[in-house]
Amino acid sequence: MVFENVKKASKDAIFGLNETYRADTRKNKVYLAVGIYMDEHLNKPLMQVVKKAQDQVINQETIANYLPVPGNPAFIEEYGKLLFGQFYEDYKERLSGFQTVGGTSALRMGADFLFQEVSKTVYFPDPTWPNHYSIFERAGFKIEHYPYYSFEANALETTALVEKLKSIPSKSIILFHTCCHNPTGSDLTEDEWRGLLPIIKEKEHLPFFDFAYMGFNKGVKQDRFPLELFIEAGVNFLVAASCSKSFSLYCQRLGALYVFSSNKKEKEHIDSQIKKIIRASYSNPPAHASYIVAQILNDPKLKEQWIAELDSMRHRIETMRKKFADGLVKKAKHKDFSPIYKHKGMFSYCALSLEEVDQLIKEYGVYTLMQGRVNICGLNDKNIDYVIDSMIKVADK
Repeated sequence: MVFENVKKASKDAIFGLNETYRADTRKNKVYLAVGIYMDEHLNKPLMQVVKKAQDQVINQETIANYLPVPGNPAFIEEYGKLLFGQFYEDYKERLSGFQTVGGTSALRMGADFLFQEVSKTVYFPDPTWPNHYSIFERAGFKIEHYPYYSFEANALETTALVEKLKSIPSKSIILFHTCCHNPTGSDLTEDEWRGLLPIIKEKEHLPFFDFAYMGFNKGVKQDRFPLELFIEAGVNFLVAASCSKSFSLYCQRLGALYVFSSNKKEKEHIDSQIKKIIRASYSNPPAHASYIVAQILNDPKLKEQWIAELDSMRHRIETMRKKFADGLVKKAKHKDFSPIYKHKGMFSYCALSLEEVDQLIKEYGVYTLMQGRVNICGLNDKNIDYVIDSMIKVADK
């Protein structure tokens, strides 16, 4: 038997939990795990502007040809302008851009390139998105960590983070979440980003930004602040961006990888290497979703509608987060839930133990991830009181 020694892999932390939830027959169950935007009815809607642009694109799609290996040039151009603002045109000759199969593929293509050309070690924030480990380990990396969030204090560890970046070897690869940190929902302030910049420049560290939630912190322009800060300072970096959340294109798998180098010659060399990596991975990306996003970003009226819809989604999250925090803080007698007020994006870290998370699921049918990472989008006026009461019973001891 050829495959007799193949071992069964463990379930994915998120999608495995989704299977357990689906099998749960309780009527009052609540799913707060997977990172998908849901409206007040807990539906997963396609943005209206995306539907409008899609209708326009379908009429234009008449050629069944491959895209170039780097992807749709119009998408790469328009999305680059979105990510880097006014600096895109200024630094275009130093920016390599690639359309990828979602943000996950952007991370993997970047990881493969860095492992091949730069270093075999990468530094992750502690904690980080669980799939970061699978992506970079599969690429061959040794994983190290820098302090980011204290579970005990339920707060950012900014001082320890700074000291760590000073102490690690020069030219280290540092993975950052651009905004809406997953899983904690806790982001560095603009001043804290400015404080990291001179350290990264002096040590010649190479930031790799994971940018999955543009528009979900403060807004499109504000959320790209770290990218604008570092590109203006001339610091080399990579950014893996996703259109899943910001354009509700989860199932279309559209993302992008950009690399900011020191000069035009470096860019040409980087282009050549990453194109080879893509060619050996998926050859070239699918076209449809890239046409949709390019259509939106290249049409002022559609872009305005997109920003308005994205703002509305963010405001719903902010409203539910405040109700959630208000309810927990009001009812808790022992545990401090007030840090939830400061969180940004889809997620909030409720600082629960693994035992408490397990109890929430088994006894109350409230599904969260590690340490009680809650997707705020899974809350609405019908279930929020039940979730609050369940969490108080489990965690406020």
